Amino acid sequence: MDSALTGKRVLVTRTIEQASATAALLRERGAEPVVVPTIEIHPPSDPRPMERAVAGLERDYDWIAFTSANAVAATLREALRQGRDAGAIGVGAIKIAAIGPGTEAALAAHGLRADLGPREFRGEGLAEEMLKRLAGGARVLVPRAKEAREVLPDALRAAGMHVHVVTVYETRKPPQTTADRLAALLQSGALDAVMFTSGSTVDNLCDLLGERAAGLLSGVRVASIGPVTTAAAERRGLRVDATASEATVLRLVEALEALFRPSAV
Repeated sequence: MDSALTGKRVLVTRTIEQASATAALLRERGAEPVVVPTIEIHPPSDPRPMERAVAGLERDYDWIAFTSANAVAATLREALRQGRDAGAIGVGAIKIAAIGPGTEAALAAHGLRADLGPREFRGEGLAEEMLKRLAGGARVLVPRAKEAREVLPDALRAAGMHVHVVTVYETRKPPQTTADRLAALLQSGALDAVMFTSGSTVDNLCDLLGERAAGLLSGVRVASIGPVTTAAAERRGLRVDATASEATVLRLVEALEALFRPSAV
């Protein structure tokens, strides 16, 4: 495939579980993905709130709102551990809201379909669509990372809904060996671009590299999956060259590709 990304070496900072699909998209455009996850997914330190929430899904909640594919995977993994049919979730009274295509794809992998999704693939967009559909007093479960933005739960609570936020996974920084590898790649000029798919990937990379982060990244093109991630990068003093038109990996790859077209270089 003739692409402006042909021969470009692109750093993929996603979790190892999610990196393969991103790498495949880059390869389709002739790029060479370099996968160095700056984020690791771990079970919650205290799994009991997650276990109780999943056990009482149909009894205790009217809606379940997924804000990431990781939240889908963790929640359904717990459902299966409890001997529940993950494919039956959402068939009964409980409805499913999903933040975007990646989250919907994770649901589809388990035979599930979202009843509601936003046009804008971030917390603000999901909150807006849910507020159109849900009446005050609705009981909403939000399974998510231990640390996450409060936009969705705050908006729902302000509208009189009963929101239960439960940690179903935790994100952690990788070991110091990852920092050494990242620094070596950037210092040697072995990379042409970096893709950030979440604020966590930005923050963890910057924490790994420390004060060197902005300087090391100044020599590569930086692309972000959306405005929330771009804001996280700019808070850390990074220059962002392109932000995807919508928060999907496909649009992120397209934004990166546009950066290397002759007219843009």
